[in-house]
Amino acid sequence: MRQKLDNKQIEKSLSQLSLSWKLDDGFLKKTFKFKTFENAIKFINSVSIKCTEFDHHPKWTNIYNQIDVELNTHDIDGISKLDFELSEFMNITFKKIEDE
Repeated sequence: MRQKLDNKQIEKSLSQLSLSWKLDDGFLKKTFKFKTFENAIKFINSVSIKCTEFDHHPKWTNIYNQIDVELNTHDIDGISKLDFELSEFMNITFKKIEDE
């Protein structure tokens, strides 16, 4: 069972991410803006593999080179460690794709 993090745990975890995310209305949120549409699609494809491994899927939208992401753990109605693991994976993937 996934455990819901309290506000103190969430704030600490937010401060440890390599790129900043915000907590808004019970979701971790971030906008990734890529150099190209192709890079945005690479990101989606790479992250989708990790989402399948985690059995944890984001709410995201893609418009051209921008991807807006919202994360939370629906079965606990809150934020879990898994949300932070996935958000950091997204940060790393974003940097890797944009640095190619």
